Amino acid sequence: MRAATSGSGRMRRSAMRRALAAALAVLALAGCVAIPDGGPVVEGQVDADEQTNDFVFLAQEPQPGATQEEIILGFLGAAISPADDYAIAREYLAVGAAVSWDPDARVIVRSGAQPQISFTGESETAASAALTAQSELSAGGALLEGGDRILEFELLQVGGEWRIVRAPDGIVLSASTFDTLFQPHALHWLTPDATRAVPEVRWFERTATTIDERIIDALLAGPSTWLSPAVSTFGAVEARRVGPLRVDGTTTSVTLSLDQVAQLGDGSLEPLAVQLALSLRELGVREVRVQIDGSEASASSADFGPIDVGDVDPRPLVLEGATLRSVGGGAPAVADVGETLSAIGATSFTVGQQGGVAHTGTTAAWVVSDAEPVVISADAAVVPTVDDSGWVLLHETTGPQQLLAWRDGQRSALSLPADAGRPVAMELSRDGARLAYVTNEGGRSSVWVLAVVRDADGRPVTLGEPYLLPTIEGSGTDVTWVSPTQVAVLATDDDQSQIAVLTIGGVSEQLPIPGAEARAIVGGSDGTATLRALSADGALLSLRGRVWSPAAGLQALDLIATQQ
Repeated sequence: MRAATSGSGRMRRSAMRRALAAALAVLALAGCVAIPDGGPVVEGQVDADEQTNDFVFLAQEPQPGATQEEIILGFLGAAISPADDYAIAREYLAVGAAVSWDPDARVIVRSGAQPQISFTGESETAASAALTAQSELSAGGALLEGGDRILEFELLQVGGEWRIVRAPDGIVLSASTFDTLFQPHALHWLTPDATRAVPEVRWFERTATTIDERIIDALLAGPSTWLSPAVSTFGAVEARRVGPLRVDGTTTSVTLSLDQVAQLGDGSLEPLAVQLALSLRELGVREVRVQIDGSEASASSADFGPIDVGDVDPRPLVLEGATLRSVGGGAPAVADVGETLSAIGATSFTVGQQGGVAHTGTTAAWVVSDAEPVVISADAAVVPTVDDSGWVLLHETTGPQQLLAWRDGQRSALSLPADAGRPVAMELSRDGARLAYVTNEGGRSSVWVLAVVRDADGRPVTLGEPYLLPTIEGSGTDVTWVSPTQVAVLATDDDQSQIAVLTIGGVSEQLPIPGAEARAIVGGSDGTATLRALSADGALLSLRGRVWSPAAGLQALDLIATQQ
């Protein structure tokens, strides 16, 4: 095996880093310099007809006399330039490989250094590139776990120049280049009763002329495996988009193949149109019209009933003395059950449309106005959670590795995945289709999201395979949804409270450390703007800029409630 790195290569990379820093400074001032992370730094151009506020990266073309290593690294580096279907990258490939190579198959987001090239034995034609992936993007734009990757290549001389005759499908990008070339969008599925939207973050190239088509195609292909048991797609398995989109102001018209109505019937078109409209609204689309190629069947998203997108009252709901009230004035968010909460010594309260579940540290109780609280379990060490239909999920300390589902005295068990561990915190998303779930081990917190599968009556019957989010430093104590696609986790590390916001299928952010110890966090539906923390001495904290500030004019609070 012979390695690709040499002393002169290290010197070239050092010079490249200095040039990259200079290019970054120019970019900040001018906004039109391309920044590849391999090869020379070159000046880019922006085509105003094709791009809107996006940078165009120009990759280095194959150079005469390039070695096999330089050809492989040049090919991998050319992924920064997707123009004309990666025309520059295809120049590194022999004719057959240039036709068959599929750059859209996946995106490997590498971490750290450039890939290390090695050759098989004494061969000059078979090579591999070893790298560590920070993450990987599927063909549909879903973010997957990273890890070590080995990419296999085969080369031959064509006209006296080395070219690649076998290359792995997909592209490789550095994390910084990926962040520049790709952007997240939320695809929207529906709950099985078609009343609530369930978003899933996907990543797409910043190509203004095709992003809407890519979003539609990804939605027709269906949700990720971990989420699919909990949602309905209303798209037929074989349905495909036919022809170009027609855009008229804020209305987009989509033509689908006959498979849609052949498999699911005309009744599937309106909810599918709603899903498409929700998925395209970040692009300014307000209505989607779906029609079937070769048929008169059609539907508009505007004709469908209202869809709950997970918005909640942005005002914090707090227990102050014996009064449960919203901070900020206006009409009460929910019925005042403060006297009941105070009487039972509640330390947390989660409320939905049908009522709420209170927790005292050991006991979970169902609380509604004008009624005595109903004890669900006296063995609930973890704060329980509830959905809008009144189903409570809780974990009993001395029980097996499972959750208890409860409503109006009905009980059933939901088995937890063996590798998920016992929870220290959990909370249902407001659509009821996902459960955020935190476990601790060795001073670190693992955060999972599991699909909640329900029967025709909305009863939770099983949990899906866990989707693992980034690990959090410190021992987790609380979790909350801060938007339909984000959870915040409260953990203690070195006797300090740490709060991190994790996007399911996206990026993570460590928030500033609160000046006071935090004992609970509660999210709204608008990200960190509606995130609140409750300090150990009962102060209500909110993030203002980079500082956690206490709310003025409040007594010491007993709890801050979660609003479903």
